[in-house]
Amino acid sequence: MRKTRTLRRQLVAWLAGPLLVLWSVSAVVDYDIAKRFVNFAYDRALLEAALDIGRQVKVIDDRIYVDLPDIALQMLQTREADRLYYLVTGPNNEFITGEPDLPPPPDLGTDRVSYYDDEYRNRGIRAVTLRVPVQPGTGKGAVLIQVAERVTARTDSARQIILRMVLPQGLLILAAALAVWYGVGRGLAPLINLRKEIEHRSHRDLSALSEEQAPNEVRPLIHAMNDLLARLSAVLTAQQRFIADAAHQLRTPLAGIKTQAELALRQSQPGEAQATLRQLQTATEQSTRLVNQLLSLARAEPGAKREHATGPLDIARLARDATTEWVPRALERNIDLGFDGPETGVTVEGEGFLLREMLNNLLDNAIRYTQPGGQVTVRVAPDAHRVVLSVEDTGPGVHPSERERVFERFYRVLGTGADGCGLGLAIVREIAQSHGADVSLSPGAHGGSLVTVAFPNAA
Repeated sequence: MRKTRTLRRQLVAWLAGPLLVLWSVSAVVDYDIAKRFVNFAYDRALLEAALDIGRQVKVIDDRIYVDLPDIALQMLQTREADRLYYLVTGPNNEFITGEPDLPPPPDLGTDRVSYYDDEYRNRGIRAVTLRVPVQPGTGKGAVLIQVAERVTARTDSARQIILRMVLPQGLLILAAALAVWYGVGRGLAPLINLRKEIEHRSHRDLSALSEEQAPNEVRPLIHAMNDLLARLSAVLTAQQRFIADAAHQLRTPLAGIKTQAELALRQSQPGEAQATLRQLQTATEQSTRLVNQLLSLARAEPGAKREHATGPLDIARLARDATTEWVPRALERNIDLGFDGPETGVTVEGEGFLLREMLNNLLDNAIRYTQPGGQVTVRVAPDAHRVVLSVEDTGPGVHPSERERVFERFYRVLGTGADGCGLGLAIVREIAQSHGADVSLSPGAHGGSLVTVAFPNAA
């Protein structure tokens, strides 16, 4: 089973990896430093041994002697670190004392003290050479003293030093990893509290999450979640409102259709039945229009699933085509319907299906509430900052106290004499707001109503 990766484990892994690399590099560097210091100390000890032997060099009757006491020999051969090997040769390379098979030094030139590495009896050795004049000032040459020891003791000492240095560093890294583990856990506590708060919430609770105790790094996440919760709340509220409105508005016409159908079944006279059927047809048309407007409103509400793509749209062509489609309906009511504006070339960012639905509702309202012989004019007026779409009629107009309320759902102005369900302008406002446009109602130039929709300029 795949192991779940947590943020804490990732942070500890990202921090522990570089620390381990640095620890390894530090161990290599420390080992080199320890080896240098050990070699320096052991080389000084070799030189001291060579100097001690050099002090015992004596010349008697032109013969060179090295007078080493027995205790000095025992100290050289049973030293605590390791045994020392020595060899003393005369000016003409003649053997004086020591180990005759000790390897000769390389060409050392005229240096008084020199160090070199070699092998002796199948083991690595480190040796020092010291030149001691036989009789200073006489020019009779110098005695060469070689003192060597095996390198095993040096390696063991360097290893012990590096272990004493690396082990505390390793423990320090382990302690740092534990501290990071604990610190990350403390740092992630706000996220854990946020998760617990969300887990214990009811599915009906869409209120904003608190960010008082959250650090600055977590607040953008909480802002985004609160924004999502606000959008979800708006969508659910709109859906609940739509369901309630639809249930309320459909109940009455459906009950009327049922009553009229039952009445038509009980009537025996053809004339009475025909009149009832005409009323039934009218009620059915009104119900069909109500259902269509309710579906249009549902599509225009926030969060509704869009079936059509949003993009640059020629609002002038759309308005002209929609006006042309409503000309037959206007002629039936003896209304002069016209379009004022450029034929093409006015672009807004929008969804063609919804904008056409908005125009259809504006034209339906204008034609429905305008008396025969009146005028309805659709205008498109672009400028540098916005595009204004307006529909003006010469109808009875709307009282100033009701100009805002007519955009509410199912609100109808009394005394107009026109049938309707009060959803047309509500649909217009929802579609306009979903496109970032402002919609307003004002008096027309000839006493009617002027509905204005101002879009941001897509250019």
